[in-house]
Amino acid sequence: MFAAGFSAGAGMWSTHFIGMLGYDPGIAIAYDLKLTLVSLLVGILGSMAALTLSRWCAIPVVAVGAAVILGMSMTGMHLAGMASIRFAVVQSMNLPLLVTALLVGWSLTAIAFVIFARDTLRYATAVAAMLLTVSIAGVHFIAMGAAELVPNMAAPDTASSLPHFALAAGIAAIMLTIVGFAALALFVDRMRRANHALRESEAAYRLLAENTTDVIIWSDLDRTRRYVSPASMAVLGYRPEDIIGTRPLDFIHPDDVAELEQVLADLLAGRIEGAITTQRHRRRDGSWVWIEACLKVTRLPGSSEPIGYVSSLRDVTDRKAAETALRSSEERLAFALDSGSDGLWDWNIPTGNIWFSDRWQTMLGYEPGEIDGHMHALQQLMHPDDAATARRLLSDHIDGRTPVFECELRMRTKAGPYGWVLSRGKVVTRDAEGIPVRIVGTHIDIGRRKHAEQQLEHLALHDALTGLPNRVLFRDRLGREMDNVERRGHIFAVLACDLDRFKAINDSLGHPTGDSLLRQVAERLTATVHEGDTVARLGGDEFAIVLRGLDQPQNASAAAQQVIEALKRPFDLDGRSVSVGVSIGIAVGPQDGGDPDQLLKNADIALGRAKAAGRGTFRFCEPAMDAAIAERNVLELDMREAVRRGEFELHYQPIIDLATDTASGFEALMRWHHPVRGIVSPADFIPLAEETGLVVPLGTWALQEACREAASWPGDLRVAVNVSAVQFAEPGLEHCVISALAASGLPPNRLELEITESVLIGDVESVTACLHRLRAFGVRIALDDFGTGYSSLSYLRRFPFDKIKIDRSFIREIADADTAAIVRAIVGLGERLGASITAEGIEDEAQLTRVRREGCTEAQGYLLSEPLPAADAYKFAFAKKNVAAA
Repeated sequence: MFAAGFSAGAGMWSTHFIGMLGYDPGIAIAYDLKLTLVSLLVGILGSMAALTLSRWCAIPVVAVGAAVILGMSMTGMHLAGMASIRFAVVQSMNLPLLVTALLVGWSLTAIAFVIFARDTLRYATAVAAMLLTVSIAGVHFIAMGAAELVPNMAAPDTASSLPHFALAAGIAAIMLTIVGFAALALFVDRMRRANHALRESEAAYRLLAENTTDVIIWSDLDRTRRYVSPASMAVLGYRPEDIIGTRPLDFIHPDDVAELEQVLADLLAGRIEGAITTQRHRRRDGSWVWIEACLKVTRLPGSSEPIGYVSSLRDVTDRKAAETALRSSEERLAFALDSGSDGLWDWNIPTGNIWFSDRWQTMLGYEPGEIDGHMHALQQLMHPDDAATARRLLSDHIDGRTPVFECELRMRTKAGPYGWVLSRGKVVTRDAEGIPVRIVGTHIDIGRRKHAEQQLEHLALHDALTGLPNRVLFRDRLGREMDNVERRGHIFAVLACDLDRFKAINDSLGHPTGDSLLRQVAERLTATVHEGDTVARLGGDEFAIVLRGLDQPQNASAAAQQVIEALKRPFDLDGRSVSVGVSIGIAVGPQDGGDPDQLLKNADIALGRAKAAGRGTFRFCEPAMDAAIAERNVLELDMREAVRRGEFELHYQPIIDLATDTASGFEALMRWHHPVRGIVSPADFIPLAEETGLVVPLGTWALQEACREAASWPGDLRVAVNVSAVQFAEPGLEHCVISALAASGLPPNRLELEITESVLIGDVESVTACLHRLRAFGVRIALDDFGTGYSSLSYLRRFPFDKIKIDRSFIREIADADTAAIVRAIVGLGERLGASITAEGIEDEAQLTRVRREGCTEAQGYLLSEPLPAADAYKFAFAKKNVAAA
């Protein structure tokens, strides 16, 4: 502190005096030695006092006090220095500037002390030193500015008692002394601190080494022990002086020497920095104890070369004994588990890792360790149908809803098939928040039990003689099929079968022969039906069949006939050929019964009718219903099958341009060739298709087919396709039209969509918007059957149709003056709206003449041509074109 105070005060005074030497008032100046030394002493003493107080500058009040002392010291030193000047002037001080000098010194010095005390700030010392320098210079120059000098010519000339050269030399000496004192103080302080830290470190190390229960040993590079802590007496029975100078291998069990020798060689060769090893050490009494040694290389500070190593020895004899006992216990447990039938699993929930016992793995045919110990492996082994149930039950237990986890599931064996196991488990560990961390459980092989249960279940639901489903299972499957029909929309059939002449064979040849016959009948019936159908024995010689997923009743007819043919062939009963027949009653679900019992009852009634008809045949159930409804249902079923089989085709009726007598296009009309009924009228199947929604797939097909055919026609011949209101009600009509055009390559202006006024009833805005978009795409829109709807004129105002087709009812009565006037008004309306007018249903020359006279632009009807197949329509167009050209 003395060196610091002297350096600071002398440095401050040197700064002051160098400034004084640079002051030249233009007259002779002399300095008083005593006052000059007084100014130096004031600076040194003030600096010592301020620096002593600055140790507590973290407290702002103390920092201000230290700053006041140093500021007053600087000001006093300056005033004493000014008083030492001897020259012919009268001095006076400007008090405000002098006060300013004091304030500058105090404030900047206080800030510097506070910053220096906050050593956590970056560059705190540099900033504090800079502020002190500014403070000293500021006090000096402001105080110099406060001095007012008035020349006194009457004063005697004063010679300098201290020449400038002597003053400069003195200041230089003082400055060198300052540097020396500072360097000496720094060196002494560093040495004091280092010695203090070393003493503290040695004391701490000795305190640690002498009070720890572990034996601390320091050995040099030749492995000689140079220091041993007092704990050696308690751990090994030796006093420290008994061990110092010895080597470690002298105390190691012969079986452990090689291991320790290798560790020490690697450690001292620099291959490892440290190691933990366990060996047996000999105690003073000759007994052996297990010692765990922690070895670490030691180096001098700043050096990379090792000078030895430190060992920390700990007695782990009790731990070793516990580990041995635990290992023995685990071995006994493992033997017990492997000898038993249960497999163990231990699941760490956060990591997903699972430990499987050897028995757990061999239970499934795997070798121990072959299954990956993770939840993913377990999930892959689990049967997919059981995974959801297992997850749900496990979640119930983890969430605390069940006391234990218990689930029967199938696990895939190494051979491939799945085996049944009973998995049980329980949470055994939870974290501080109660969240499950670990579950332990068992797997028990329950394959034999499950097999026995399945056999019992099979006997309860199957006929013991034939192995077929019995009446209970048959009724259950029939009920399921009725539920499936409601979701899928298919039909199914129940066949009630009764063997012909079985009683005579059973009575004449005996019951064993009859049983053999029933088994062979069951085999033939099973071979006749499709996969998924059910064949059951209801008792005696009564069998029943459920035919699933039928598209039409005719499929049931074909299946019944196949059963009759299969059982008509002779049976071989112990070398004897026996023939039987079968009668069958058919009930179609769901229309022939609302529940399984009713269906089976109706099938039995039909069976009675089949037997009455002479046996060896089949009959359908004929419930008391309206014949028209029955016909409609059959027609609907047939139509669904026709859609699937593609039994529909398009014919094309020419539309004649009355100005040129050539074909301007064709209207595509749908035709159905039923395989049994022949040609079905569109008046019969189109309304039914609209009612059932089948018109949508039919309409899509018609658009695609018409566009494909028209793309091959010559010139600009158009094709007109009718679009139902049902198609507008379903989404996707625009996409269907555009897709058909794109697939065929037909230009949009050659496609004409014909709609009736019924299309515009309902969501008019939506339909109109759709028509506008199609028309903007280039497709022509025609209003069909005009005059038969409710608000024809309002529809014409809403949408600018390209064509208006006058309904055939008007053409049929066109000879009537009133009807002719209506036709004439429609033609005038069409001309005004820019639409062409087509007269439909032209059947004789008189009608054709009148529609020409009334101004119709196009005509269509059987007089001109009936609907033609695609190939004939192509020829017709060419023929008309050639005639017109001629």
